[in-house]
Amino acid sequence: MSDYGTFLAGAAPSTIGAVLCFGTVTFTAAALASRTFLLGDNRAILAAVSFSPHHKDRIAPVENSFVSIFSLFFHLNIFGLVLLATYIIQHHPPFPHDMRAEFDPDYLVFLGILSCILALSTLRPNFGRKKRGGRQGGTGQLPGTDESSTFHDGNSTIASGLPSIATRRSFRSGASSRSGRSSRSGGSGGASRGSSQNSYGSSQGSVEEIDLQDGKSSMQLDTLEEESQSLVSHDRSSQLSNGSGLDDVSLLDEDGSKSTNKSGDRSKLSGRSASASTKTDLMNLHQTLEVRGLLSSFFIFYQLTGAELSVNEVNIFHNASRIGASFFVFLTGFGHATYFYARNSCRPGRVMQVLFRMNLTAFFLCATMNKPYILYYVCPLHSVAFLITFCVMRINQSVNYDRYGLRMKLAALALIIFAVWDLNLGIFDLVFSPFFSRNPSLPGVVNGPLWEWYYQSHMHHWIWFVGIVYAINYPVTSLLLNKMEIMSNSGMALAKGTIGLSFVAAISMWIQGPFSNSTYYFAKMNPYYAFIPVLAFVYFRNSTSFLRKHHLKALKIIGKFSLEIFLFHHYFFLADHGDSTLVLIPGYPKCNIIVSIFLLFLVARTTHNLTTILSGMLFPVDDDNKCIRSLAIIIIGTLGFYCTAFALDAMGLAGTTNICIGILLLGIVTYKIVLDMTWTEYKNVGRQLATDLPAEETIIAKASPPIIGIMVILVLGISCHILSLAGASGGKLPLEHSCEAYANEGTWAPVTACNEYQRGLDTRQLDVGAYYRDCDDTAVMHWGWRETAPNLKCQFRSRPSSEIQKKLSHRKIIFIGDLMVRELYNALCRLLGDQTAGMYDASVADHSDISNRIGNIHLEYKWAPLAFDQVSKMKEIRTKGNAGIKSPDLLIVGGGTLDRLHVWATDEDQASHNVAVQKLAKELEFASAPAIWCTPTTVNTPALSNEEKRNQMNEMTISEVRKMYKELEVESSANFVLDGPSYSRGRVSESYDGILYPRMVYDAGIQIAANSFDWLLPPADNEDDLFEPPLTGLLGTLPLGLMMVCLCIIGLFCLDGYFGFSYLPSLFVRRSDRRKRMYQDQNGASAVMPNDIFEEAFIPYHQLLKLPVHNLRAGSRSSRRNKKQDSDRGMEMTQQDSDILSLLDNDSLLGNQSISRRSNATR
Repeated sequence: MSDYGTFLAGAAPSTIGAVLCFGTVTFTAAALASRTFLLGDNRAILAAVSFSPHHKDRIAPVENSFVSIFSLFFHLNIFGLVLLATYIIQHHPPFPHDMRAEFDPDYLVFLGILSCILALSTLRPNFGRKKRGGRQGGTGQLPGTDESSTFHDGNSTIASGLPSIATRRSFRSGASSRSGRSSRSGGSGGASRGSSQNSYGSSQGSVEEIDLQDGKSSMQLDTLEEESQSLVSHDRSSQLSNGSGLDDVSLLDEDGSKSTNKSGDRSKLSGRSASASTKTDLMNLHQTLEVRGLLSSFFIFYQLTGAELSVNEVNIFHNASRIGASFFVFLTGFGHATYFYARNSCRPGRVMQVLFRMNLTAFFLCATMNKPYILYYVCPLHSVAFLITFCVMRINQSVNYDRYGLRMKLAALALIIFAVWDLNLGIFDLVFSPFFSRNPSLPGVVNGPLWEWYYQSHMHHWIWFVGIVYAINYPVTSLLLNKMEIMSNSGMALAKGTIGLSFVAAISMWIQGPFSNSTYYFAKMNPYYAFIPVLAFVYFRNSTSFLRKHHLKALKIIGKFSLEIFLFHHYFFLADHGDSTLVLIPGYPKCNIIVSIFLLFLVARTTHNLTTILSGMLFPVDDDNKCIRSLAIIIIGTLGFYCTAFALDAMGLAGTTNICIGILLLGIVTYKIVLDMTWTEYKNVGRQLATDLPAEETIIAKASPPIIGIMVILVLGISCHILSLAGASGGKLPLEHSCEAYANEGTWAPVTACNEYQRGLDTRQLDVGAYYRDCDDTAVMHWGWRETAPNLKCQFRSRPSSEIQKKLSHRKIIFIGDLMVRELYNALCRLLGDQTAGMYDASVADHSDISNRIGNIHLEYKWAPLAFDQVSKMKEIRTKGNAGIKSPDLLIVGGGTLDRLHVWATDEDQASHNVAVQKLAKELEFASAPAIWCTPTTVNTPALSNEEKRNQMNEMTISEVRKMYKELEVESSANFVLDGPSYSRGRVSESYDGILYPRMVYDAGIQIAANSFDWLLPPADNEDDLFEPPLTGLLGTLPLGLMMVCLCIIGLFCLDGYFGFSYLPSLFVRRSDRRKRMYQDQNGASAVMPNDIFEEAFIPYHQLLKLPVHNLRAGSRSSRRNKKQDSDRGMEMTQQDSDILSLLDNDSLLGNQSISRRSNATR
């Protein structure tokens, strides 16, 4: 399985299963496409490719028809090709992955400012331009379509006669125009065909009747929690587009002009200055997408500049990224709670569609890349938040629209959240341990999946609940904001300024507190304080009418596929779990970044559109039976492919040839099944629509499709095989033994200290403005390996301390040799974390043994200057091993320099030395552990201290010693040779005594040896048993958890989406607008405290969305009192009342909009 010459070498069964699955899909799609093409009927092909992302198609559920099934296979095939490209980029990239650059805060700030300037240049109003062919959200028809070809309301169905737009454009140019005219003119006949049993033209909305619209699609899941991010911008606009809006409610048209009801009456939404605009209200869809784009952009820059790699204990950039993740979770709670509340529907189809949309890409990335699911932690995080939101809205659904019913349920949910995450009672383990294992440690998940899930979920376990509270208080929050905007200038400034200053004060304390602490402390405190910056941003972003009416288009576009950006940045930008970067243009890192980000955005957008189409086809929201059927088929198919792959792997048959044969067999069977179910009906309908189609298919047309499918699979297979041979080895794969020949090939490269990054760092941290030497003279030398051909799969790299610690865990390494070997021993100690190793200490004898234990790693150095001494030490180690004492796991032996000085004077000495070297070769060959032989480093002859040394130990004589050791098979007897001249040749002048070098030289030498550990030291068999995961429950804080429970109860029962901040303006409003306030209170027309405007906000809101309203007044004495007052005064304010209010207000009301009230308005 270690043969890198095979495309799927070392692939896990899940990867093989994914290859079998999408290989079968590709074969079937190619065969079906060629079959309909050879027939001369291209309806299916045109229908499949007509799902243009620029038009946000309405997608019909999958039906038992050829066009529908082919469209499904077509998009699954594209999705599989995206996964294939991802696999190639990760495992067989064109060039070796490069290490990430050191973090530069100046670079991050520069990118942030530049992106802000570019984003501001795309400032657009939310209204946009009216699209031709109908209002936005309505029926946008393509030129030439029938007027009857219109969409139904939320079901994405089409009621039209044949032919639809797909029909009229589905034939070749040689099709008869006469048949097209007859089909268009035959309305009744088309209608009858459309109502027949065949799926094409069916009134049930099959894929054959795909039409495109310019407006908004209710099936389009634009954001992580799909289309339900803003109540006003989604539900209200969808109702209006379907003609179901309320006639007695005034709405703003797309151009911002005011509309009236049928009778010409003004809006009766009491106290609203901007009445129910679909695109300018609080937290509209444009704004939520813009926020997602802003957070995704920051995340990209955060990863791009390596901010997470900052060595500072307090990493504010990492903390800021966690706040961004909290904002995403807040939007999830807000969006889904808004959807379920506004739609009054908790159907299983919605649940399956959302979960499928969220987890489809993550699931297949896990399978294809053999990665743990928790690595994409945003998917389980948002999925759990969605499921809990669904459950709380679904349980006892009838009380959701009572005055306090839903709020009581949410209060109970707050207590459950408190018990699971904030109390260390073991409830968290009981709930989630069946889904996330505690052991073992996995790549990228160093503490185990369960701890990683606990860490991530704890960090955000309150913020999504804050989003739910904000959602159910949305009508009050929106109405209160509009009420503040119809005040006088001074009153509005005081009201808004009070809330704003309060948020500024809270943010200041938050910055000085949790935000400016260590990463671990911040993660512990974030769930209890994250609501402060999140709600502050929401408030300031919606603080003025101008801000609500505009958005940044560039960020909005990015926000649509924020989920896919997070998922694919692991592969199309970063690699190796974030430790390295993808290289497409070697030697040009900035250009490489541009290309990588472009590919990331392209793949993210493509995948977003594919998952949107697939979720709409497989899981229609309004058909639970089809959703359950699709789920069952997906589960059975996935298990079938995985079991097949597991069986092949277990039997040792998971080779490329066998996998291709399996794909072809499964593809032929699938192709045959699809034809048997759909082909006859599809062919008959095509002949009715085009008279030039042949009466019977030729033998070539019948036999060619499987052959074409085989050719497609062979072309893909050969291409992948070539890429695996020519490409580099992606990821941190262990080096093969064949790389030994290139391990010592490297050089010392100069790195100047006067580069832009270093100068800025010195100025910021050290107040250094200039250097005492020219930049050309201040270069620092660094060791680097020579580039090898990518197909050699020998990508040497500097090994970090954590990797070496894990590699040498519970191992014993013994160094035997002279002073050079001692310095290598000190270098390994430093690499493992002991920075005191090798420091000058006169109290330590130079010629003595040393022992050191670093964690669970045991290191020993034995002084053995001559070959005879080295043989003696190795025999001693072998004897102890025979006596039951633990043998070393690795031997590092070296010498030869002092032999040339002390045992080379006479022929007898040389003969004796030759015998000792031969014995040394035998000891190395039969050593109980892998052995590394270290040849002497280059000698700096002029630096030798006396004439004897210069005569006996000069570089020429030492080179003869190296040659002799090689001839006597010392090097061939060792498992690896660390060539001293290779890593010391470029630093000869720095050898202060002619033999020893500065520490960095030996650091380079031990890095060469560390790369050889890949093939010298196999993974420990008990590596998983040694893993000890941390305990869950350690991050919860009881007092702060109680604080959040209290704040959530305040937000729930005081009707404040800002958790108490909205009550502050009432102190100033009563003083500055007292006369106006008194008049309005007397007439029941206005109120400025959230608990005073419950019915005023919710009753019109419910009536607009056709939700129950009878229980909103229950138990409200003020409602009964105001109801009596309304019956006495009438339902609308008189003109005299409006004139009095205008005189009390120095400024005209915003947008010349009148103040009106409903009969159920309260104080």
